[in-house]
Amino acid sequence: MTDQNSLAAPLRSWVEKTLGPLTAVRRLPNGSSPAAVWHVVRGSDNAQLHLKTAPSPEAFTRETFAYRHAVPALGPGNAPCLVATSARHLAMILTALPGAPLSQAWLSENALQTVHWRAGALVAELHQAGRPTPTARREASAFVSRLADAAVRDADAAGDQLSSAERKFVIALADHLRVLDRLPLGFVHGGGIEAGLRWSGGARPTLQDFDRARFAPVVVDFVHLAHGLWAERPLVRAAFFDGYGRALGAEEQQALRCLTGLHAVRALADSTYGDRAAARTVLDRLKSEVGV
Repeated sequence: MTDQNSLAAPLRSWVEKTLGPLTAVRRLPNGSSPAAVWHVVRGSDNAQLHLKTAPSPEAFTRETFAYRHAVPALGPGNAPCLVATSARHLAMILTALPGAPLSQAWLSENALQTVHWRAGALVAELHQAGRPTPTARREASAFVSRLADAAVRDADAAGDQLSSAERKFVIALADHLRVLDRLPLGFVHGGGIEAGLRWSGGARPTLQDFDRARFAPVVVDFVHLAHGLWAERPLVRAAFFDGYGRALGAEEQQALRCLTGLHAVRALADSTYGDRAAARTVLDRLKSEVGV
């Protein structure tokens, strides 16, 4: 049986050539990202670091771009820092930040609102980081349309979990999404802000896992929260956008509603993508709003 805490010899050789001898290596549980991550300790000074191997060259390129060109805008201590990279190994060495996923924290309503206010401010900094090239801007503008195109495949894959009326409802959401063409663009986290936020006590969260980061309509970063926590905690949602610095525009609100419905269908179609019970609740709520 392979030791999950061990590193392949070529990868370990690169890490130790970069950092010096390691005194500890521990594989971390899989999180929101499909990447493999190890907690490593450098022997010379006991520095705590993370070694991350991307699942694909595209993910490696996205994440290293994010750490070099966008993440520094978040400020010291608000996200990991990039220490070294190896395109050959699709590997990154990052500083390790304390804490656990914010979604796992047990916080009072007031504390949760405070943390989400600060999270909103953090996400605003990310969204405003950098300026897209003309090519990136064209790709960003087409991103939501690609999500709409995927909705038909997801509805087919959901099979009998959707009634005929529900399938028509989902296709209508996708069609409406395609005509929303004035959505503000920015540099998005892309992997679900809720999953990327970490908390270690106090009021300041941190943000990590940028392997899906890209330029896109900023509203895509709010879908996971709208699908889950915000549905039951409207004051937490209000605190987030207070920290974010603006409310969503009318077209963004429509897009978020459509994207939340499409996310629910994707979760119904693929149990590894999300919670099917929660997805059914979300879809039923959206249907009731329009009388389907």
